[in-house]
Amino acid sequence: MAEHLLLTGASGGIGRALALQLAKAGYRLSLQGRDAAKLAETCAQVLALAPAMQPATQLVQQAAFDLTDAAALIAFCRQAEAACPVDGLINCAGANLSRAPAQTPDWPALEQMLALNFRVPLLLQECLLPGMLARGHGTILQVLSTCVGFANPGVAAYSASKSALESYSKVLRRELQDSGVRVLHLIPGGVDTGFRATARPEYLTSDDVAAAALAMLQAPKSAHWHELVLRPQVERNWA
Repeated sequence: MAEHLLLTGASGGIGRALALQLAKAGYRLSLQGRDAAKLAETCAQVLALAPAMQPATQLVQQAAFDLTDAAALIAFCRQAEAACPVDGLINCAGANLSRAPAQTPDWPALEQMLALNFRVPLLLQECLLPGMLARGHGTILQVLSTCVGFANPGVAAYSASKSALESYSKVLRRELQDSGVRVLHLIPGGVDTGFRATARPEYLTSDDVAAAALAMLQAPKSAHWHELVLRPQVERNWA
């Protein structure tokens, strides 16, 4: 049977591109998004691929809700696991809500980003890891950002939230090393999505990032792509 993946942030951008590429590749999907109308559009596009997909591939479930609603998150995970054991979690949802300088923190925005970009992935993992460990296989793919390795002015809060997840996940990776569960980091640079206030056509596309994620998921089980950094040609924020 095709692997069942739970993907957050599927309403648009990288998440939608991932949903479509995963569907084409034959995965079964449980999709979460914050915007109900946009998520419905994603699901319609996934289902439109049905004639070209393997018979075992299908949309297991979809739900539109705020991931910081812990009760809704836990219910979604339980329903996905009950419908079909979850083989993989892709933490794609995220937000950058502030450009405040580091010396004057935007505390409400910082708290929101820590909740969504850091705490939510941990709660999702807590819900889904027991099943993966019991079955002896699984994958957790964290979609991070190159801000975890480079100091960009004006994004201190976002960088802190993503770096917290990176650090936590590195420890989780070591702890799960012999369990059969992989912990992978996809680290894209600038991506031209609605995440940005202005269009940046010289940046990566959502499809570029989704293709990289798919390659990581499809790597041999014996070869873990722990970290994959993907940057647009024009980007210079690296040593």
